[in-house]
Amino acid sequence: MTIGILIMLSLALAFIVFFNRSQRKILAEQMRVQQLKLEHQENLLYNNIKTQEEERKRIAKDLHDEVGSKLNVIHLNLHRLKKNAAASPVLEETVSDIFGVINDTIDTTRRISHDLLPPTLENFGLADAIKELCDSYQRTSALNLQFDHVQSEDRPIEKMVELNLFRIIQELISNSIKHGQASQINIRLLANNKELRLEYQDNGQGFDPNQMNKKTGLGMQNIESRLQMIQAQHSLDSQPGAGFSLSIKYPYPNDSPSLSR
Repeated sequence: MTIGILIMLSLALAFIVFFNRSQRKILAEQMRVQQLKLEHQENLLYNNIKTQEEERKRIAKDLHDEVGSKLNVIHLNLHRLKKNAAASPVLEETVSDIFGVINDTIDTTRRISHDLLPPTLENFGLADAIKELCDSYQRTSALNLQFDHVQSEDRPIEKMVELNLFRIIQELISNSIKHGQASQINIRLLANNKELRLEYQDNGQGFDPNQMNKKTGLGMQNIESRLQMIQAQHSLDSQPGAGFSLSIKYPYPNDSPSLSR
């Protein structure tokens, strides 16, 4: 009987050990599959944003090289036509009207091209690009847009990080105007030897983050996707009637995992 009990206990113990090992293997496999799913989602996200930026770059180049150059040719030919139109008041007025349309079209083409691929961002960096963006809104709307840049140490930032932060600012300003109906926007860019902080605040209508409408929700999803892509931390604060604010912190690669792509 004692031997039988010992055998039963041994079998029970063996079963428990086997069960625990099986559970650990199943859990490890589930974690591996989950990690693969996350990596797949991150790759899809990265490729999607990369494709968007490549398409924007292509369209901007086409606008500048193809459309812009042809508009300039038309503009030059109009100058030649204007010299011969002085004898006819009607023709001269028509040429002047065409000049106005062509000039507006050239300005619009240049603006769209710059929005798609800001040359200031590529040549001078994030701070100058944000300032230029704010100035353009100041000139074309009643929006009061304040930008402050505080930099205690100059450290290079990856172009992909700068581009995504700039796109986020573009999306935020667009949301503040279209959905928040804001009249005041404050943007602060702070840089030290460890991190880059970007703070955004408006006095718009605000919203409940848990009950975002479809349009605003899509905009915020795009912003969060870009933040995830560059491995930046963020905190959002908004309430109906109390405006909106977003704080972004990007630790420099020495202090956090760098982009591997």
